[in-house]
Amino acid sequence: MASIVELNQMSNDKLEKTLEEAREEIFNLRFQKASARLENTAQLRKVRRNVAQLETVLHLRQLATTTAAAEPEIAQRLKGKEWQANARYIYEDSAWQVEFNDKGGSKLATAWVNLNKAQSKGRAAKKSNMIVRHEVAR
Repeated sequence: MASIVELNQMSNDKLEKTLEEAREEIFNLRFQKASARLENTAQLRKVRRNVAQLETVLHLRQLATTTAAAEPEIAQRLKGKEWQANARYIYEDSAWQVEFNDKGGSKLATAWVNLNKAQSKGRAAKKSNMIVRHEVAR
């Protein structure tokens, strides 16, 4: 399986295809285990770990996209438009870069989201801003 760095660089389509293949492999390994034909039981654990890594990367991309889309300036720019988002992790910034484009491919906005910022606890605590910076195309 690929390292987490390689997973972060893959497209969503490729990640989802890889996830589907890994889930099929888990099914086959479980079937082999149930019928006592599985020789290497550690393989089942490895594949489950790979599935967890793939799901984590996909979830973090979705979380970064929804967080960036909730930024008031970006939300205003996206309002009433059909858009798509592309999120990728930038190691130099330690943040997710989320680019919003319209269906024609024109850039609408870009945001850098740090999902590792500590969240305040409790009802009265303000939600910390996880958006490091953002740019809205004019």
